[in-house]
This record gives sequence, structure tokens and C-alpha cells, in this order.
Amino acid sequence: MMISKKVAVVASVIGIIGLITVYGCVRTQSKAATGPAPAEQLVATAERVATPPEEAKDRPPYEMDIKPLTTAECGQCHFSIFETIKKNGGRHQIECVRCHTEYHVYNPRKQNYDAIMPKCSSCHVSATGGPFHGDHKNVTPCLNCHADPHKPLQMPMSEIEASCSLCHAKENHEITNYPSRHTSDVTCADCHAQKHGYIPECSTCHESHSPEITLASKDCMACHPVHKPTQISYGEDTESTICAGCHEEVYDLLQKKETKHTLVRCAECHPVHKEIPPCSRCHGEPHSQKMMIDTTKCGECHGIAHDLAS
Repeated sequence: MMISKKVAVVASVIGIIGLITVYGCVRTQSKAATGPAPAEQLVATAERVATPPEEAKDRPPYEMDIKPLTTAECGQCHFSIFETIKKNGGRHQIECVRCHTEYHVYNPRKQNYDAIMPKCSSCHVSATGGPFHGDHKNVTPCLNCHADPHKPLQMPMSEIEASCSLCHAKENHEITNYPSRHTSDVTCADCHAQKHGYIPECSTCHESHSPEITLASKDCMACHPVHKPTQISYGEDTESTICAGCHEEVYDLLQKKETKHTLVRCAECHPVHKEIPPCSRCHGEPHSQKMMIDTTKCGECHGIAHDLAS
């Protein structure tokens, strides 16, 4: 009896194993025959379409009033712009929503970038009626100079040189009417390349005249107007020691003779470089009319102005 039960159990186990094996083979053959499911069968198909509420049907997206976002919140997505404004924004370091008052989206097919951007004229309304300045109303568009409104003073000078004269008319007049190497060999961008308003050191290109001209070497423009450098002029208070740096011999002659000319600064007679003034500018007509007619040159009697005859 015990043997019969054992035989029955073994037979049952063998039968179960057989069924499992047959099922596995059939499933494998079924997969091999049908292959992987097509892509379209792997995509869920919506049976219903989401419908917006009636009051929103006629309103385009992004037209809703925006939440009053803080600049820090805007910066979470627009991080590079946030950093740019923080470093170089100037007066544009204001809340983002001051300029970007509505949601907007760029549609490449419609090419609507210009339409969705804030307009400079919203704040900078005119040359006289708002924060416009100079002749900027004649320059269109603003981005010709202020290429990035998030760093408005960082202007790529090499790209706007043709427009410099619109605002800098005085400098343009000097460069045009007093030719020099500053007009023939260099451009605005060569000197003012780094950013708008940048004034380079003259020593970047030029060496000092001589070691004696210590003051002039520190302030070249005391003698040389930068946009008409050959038109050298001096204020009356210019020290004669500056002139002595180049005109040492003349300066020494003046110092050796005790005359009224010794007490006069060089620039009082020579306000413009290389100008030889007439004596009558200061002395008028010191002699009779007959003598002035007979002797037209003061130097025939008085020698040179820097070494007056006794």
C-alpha cells in the first residue's frame, strides 16, 4: 500500500514537470513567431480629449496675467541673464517684471522675436520728454549700440563705429578738420575698444618726449587735444618748465637775462604751439609812427625776444 502511494506521488510530480516544460516551449515558439510588438502598439492611446473651460477657449496661451515674480525667481530659469544684469546691468538692475510685463513665447515659425520683446521706448520715450539723452532719437534701432539690454553699457565698439559721430559730433568735427595720424591710421574702436566711455592711456601707443617732461607725460592732453593732437595749445598757467623739456636752449636764455620777459610764462606769448606772436600784441606801438615805419622789425634793435639786447 505504501509503495502504491509513493508511485502515485512520483507520477504526479513528473506530470507537473512535463506540463511546465510543454507550456514554456509553446510560449517561446509563440514569441519567436510574432516578434516584438510594433511601436504603435506600445504607445498609449487617449480615449478622451482634455477640454479647457469655456471662458478660456478664446484666450491664447501665455496671455494670462503673470504672477508678480521676484528677480530671484526669474533667475532660477534665466540664470545667465540674471548674472549678466547683476554684473553689468547698470540702471537696468531693476525687477524683471518692470520690462517683461506679460508672458511671451517665441514661435520660430512666426519669427516673432521682435514682437514679444519689450520696447526701449516704453521708458526711453524721447530726447526731451524722457530718459533719452543726446541725439539718440536719431539712432534706430537702439540695439545698434546697446546690443544687449541686460548689459546696456557694454557696447561692442567695433560694430558701431559708423554711428559714433551721431552722438560725438564735436570729436568727429575735430578729427575731420584737423587730420593727423589719429585720423589716418586709427579708428574709434582702436582706442575705445573695451567699452563705451573707456579712455586709454596715451602711453599705450606713444612714448614720452623726454625724461624732463614729467608733468606732460602724466597728462599728455594738457598739450595735445586727443582728437586734434597736432593743434597743440596751452593755458596761460602752463608752467614754462614743461616747454623747457623740448625747448631747453630757449628756456636757458630767458633765465640768464633779468628782463620782464623772464617773468612771463612761455604760454602767455605762445598759447598755440609754434606760433610766433607779433610784439605789438603786448607792446602796442611803443615808438613814434615814423620809427615804426622806418623799422618794421623790433628784433633789429632788441634782438630776439628770448635774449633781449641790453
